[in-house]
Amino acid sequence: MMKRNSNGSFWPSYVDIMTTLFAIMLVLFVVSYSRFKNKEKQLKSLVDEYENIITVYSTVGAIDSTAYFGYNKEYLKHLFTVDVEYQQKEYRIDKLKLDSDDKIAADTKRDSIIQAGILIKETILKLEESKGISAALHSDSTNNIKFLVVIEGQASKISFDVDDWHNNYTLSYLRARFLNEFWKQNNIDLASIPRCELIISGSGEGGVPRVIPDVVELKIKAADTKEYVKLWNDEEGKNQRFLIHIVPVIGNIDVTKEKIDAYKKNSY
Repeated sequence: MMKRNSNGSFWPSYVDIMTTLFAIMLVLFVVSYSRFKNKEKQLKSLVDEYENIITVYSTVGAIDSTAYFGYNKEYLKHLFTVDVEYQQKEYRIDKLKLDSDDKIAADTKRDSIIQAGILIKETILKLEESKGISAALHSDSTNNIKFLVVIEGQASKISFDVDDWHNNYTLSYLRARFLNEFWKQNNIDLASIPRCELIISGSGEGGVPRVIPDVVELKIKAADTKEYVKLWNDEEGKNQRFLIHIVPVIGNIDVTKEKIDAYKKNSY
């Protein structure tokens, strides 16, 4: 009788224990599942942001495979690669150096400038129309992605310093300004694109990159001082131009080591 009563009390106790363990495991499963889903959501957000960054940079970088732009590793810039040289003290696009002796070549150069402007415009619009980027671009709460286009006029160090308004710094700015006017005349108004910030600037006798005359080489080539001055002016005159920079600006998209480490910390 003692043995039978002992066996009878064992099975209810065993069932209670298993029920309790099952309830504990169910709670642990629900908690774990909830944490995993939350972590999955965080990681998906991280992946989406990373893919947006890659899309932006790869699309902008694609212009380097064209005849108009190239990436300068030294200065980390996407730059206009077509040589454009103005006549001395000139800033209008119809006063290129080529205009003085080869009008056809000058017109070809101007056509290249137009094509470069169209390429910039199409590149930015293409990004705006892409699915993943479009959501980030047109978000009401954030302005995650913008495009900074800088038209930078340059000037040579050939002396031109009449007064506060007639000097190489003003001249370089006017070259940038009238390039933008030339583009607008050809239906390329970058400032009208919502996510494009256009900066028109003049770096005067500074800015990078610049053509630096090789003084030693010029002295070897020159027969006398007069010829040296001419050769130096020819080389330095190549800085009578403009540069076009394209810079993707990533705002609230945050794929940093700190953010990844925070995700890892929260997973434990």
